[in-house]
Amino acid sequence: MAMSHSIDLADQNDVLRSFTLEVTARDVHDLAVLSGGIPKGTIISVPFLSKESDHDRVAAARTVRRAGYEPMPHIAARRLSSENALSAMLSALVSEAQVSRLLIIAGDADPPKGPFRDTATILRSGILQHHQIRHVSIAGHPEGHPVQGAPVLRGALLEKCQILEEAEIEWSIFTQFAFASEPVLGWIDELRRLDINCPIHVGIPGPANVKTLLKFATLCGVSASTAVLKKYGLSITQLLSTAGPDALVREYIDALQGGAYGDVRLHFYPFGGLNKTITWIRNFRS
Repeated sequence: MAMSHSIDLADQNDVLRSFTLEVTARDVHDLAVLSGGIPKGTIISVPFLSKESDHDRVAAARTVRRAGYEPMPHIAARRLSSENALSAMLSALVSEAQVSRLLIIAGDADPPKGPFRDTATILRSGILQHHQIRHVSIAGHPEGHPVQGAPVLRGALLEKCQILEEAEIEWSIFTQFAFASEPVLGWIDELRRLDINCPIHVGIPGPANVKTLLKFATLCGVSASTAVLKKYGLSITQLLSTAGPDALVREYIDALQGGAYGDVRLHFYPFGGLNKTITWIRNFRS
């Protein structure tokens, strides 16, 4: 994709004004220290990590809320032991952190630990409405999935779209991070042609050394070719060099001007640390 040499500052700020962040339970306490760089009310996505307990997840959401942000805990369907376990966790999240939005993923437990084999199973259960969850986010995979093929992914997305629309639950899509904008924008264009018009939060890798980025790319099944890394001015042998998403974010700024792709926002994965990502955002905006 050709990059424009002149970027309208207003458009740049529009793209970055509504950014969202993923912050692990271990790092949520840093939010109070970094609050000057994160606008109040920003959605903070808290992943469902297998080594954490439900108590840890609830405590993290509570910390996010107290820091002035909107917690969006992840729920991994296949890791839930029972409907009662899900209901108890949702009850605690709502009462202790006023959670009203979730990001629901299938998770990687095989076989499932309980009755929920995928995201759609939770969406159909009615448990979310019982706990007054008003917004559900689901995962998007612009560059595919290491296990599921494109037709399966597309069918699952359309199924979840239909369930959420029929239940009259607000929804959005959060994507895995990608090193290149072209496949992501092509994927978004395909969704819009399928009449999927919900907000899409595009995953952006925060500044980190190349070794760290490659590790997460491998875990997530993200394309990490030498050609893509060269876009960052790096080679695959420069493992200790730091790559920032400047070029990638500018591509999105150019592409998203004029609203051609609908409601698209940036979602940052701070693999190199929350402080580095917030500093990068602050410097880029200025």
